[in-house]
Amino acid sequence: MASVSFFNRGKVENKYSTIWVRLRDKKVDVKVPISHLKCKPKDWKNGKCVISSRNTDNDLGEVNIELIRLETKIISDYRSFKPEIDVKGWLEATVCPQRVVPEKDEPQSDNVLLFIDDYISLKKDIVSESTIKKANVVKQLIKRYCDDVRARKKTFKHLKFSDLDNSFRIDFEKYCLRESYKTSTTYRNLKFLKMICKVADSLDVEVHKHTFLWTFDIEKASRNVPKSIYLTFDELDRIERTIMPNEHLDNARDWLLIACYTGQRVSDYLRFNSSMIIHDDENQSYIEFNQIKTGTKMQIPVLQKVENILLKREGEFPRKISDVNLNLYIKDVCELADINEVLYNGKVMTIERDGLPRITRKVFGDYPKYQLVTSHIGRKSFATNFYEKIPITYLLNFTGHKTERQLLAYISKTDVEKAKSTAKIFKSLGF
Repeated sequence: MASVSFFNRGKVENKYSTIWVRLRDKKVDVKVPISHLKCKPKDWKNGKCVISSRNTDNDLGEVNIELIRLETKIISDYRSFKPEIDVKGWLEATVCPQRVVPEKDEPQSDNVLLFIDDYISLKKDIVSESTIKKANVVKQLIKRYCDDVRARKKTFKHLKFSDLDNSFRIDFEKYCLRESYKTSTTYRNLKFLKMICKVADSLDVEVHKHTFLWTFDIEKASRNVPKSIYLTFDELDRIERTIMPNEHLDNARDWLLIACYTGQRVSDYLRFNSSMIIHDDENQSYIEFNQIKTGTKMQIPVLQKVENILLKREGEFPRKISDVNLNLYIKDVCELADINEVLYNGKVMTIERDGLPRITRKVFGDYPKYQLVTSHIGRKSFATNFYEKIPITYLLNFTGHKTERQLLAYISKTDVEKAKSTAKIFKSLGF
């Protein structure tokens, strides 16, 4: 059954921020801004503006009335029309019918690079920041590929959508292989390019028919690539007990532990502050926030390990730190805690090439574990450590993943570790 919810992405408590609407129904999950409705984050809770005895702003009441009207209209129209091709476009037109759509003076460019620029301009206020970042990454990769083709073929001018046939795909994959990209990375970039092609096709740009038949078995391509490492409970206890030689490493250590016991992305957990903590009638503490990447409203319980850090810091989270410095410092933290098991995995390195520009790639080899630690290890560690220990539904509620399949991508146990876990479970059942 279709459902409609509203949320506010604002970060500054006392600054007006645009309200967003989210429509979900089976495989449909789209979010768009309602440009004419705004609310301050401090006045927003549980999908509506909060009106209290202290705050009797009539405008907030009118916003809530409009939200109720929109929810009714969206559900009613969705059931009647059942849009299938461009649900997001339909939702945008439904919530903001007064928005003037500029007339097309000229047809859309068939130049792939120019079109990606248009896509970014068109979607920057609608899609997530990570989607825009991905579009820019693909654009820069295609630009480098075009420079390479231009050096090989003097008649080549620019890449058109009508050029994206199977021959292009083969040549592009060969280029990516020469540039030391993993096959799975190449597939993800081509998959994103295929999505751009669908957008271009919907705007009547001529796209080669081969593009729509491309398939990508990313999981198969990643099968022999080692999964990202994680920190076990024993290693986390060792990190917790280790005395740090200075304040900045002690601060980084506490953020690392918070990451591993909340399971959130670095973009979320580094924003945590004491104002986000709420309590229920049983005095259980929770951290309440909206995830940056998805806009999902989260309320996760404060586990004892996190509670200990807050008590240590008189109820406050550790001092703010950039994710760049965190990535550097937690390697030192783990080295001091003797997290030095040698593992075969990849770490990002700068590669020097004769007569060619330097490139940054993940290089696989045998490294001590502390060198492989990054700010994302907290989410991996949480999912891996608590998988099989608590029901999958509760684990999904904690991490914010939408499906079990998304969550399983974070489970980093080796086959041997999985076998041991399975044996323990059967032994506990008496078999």
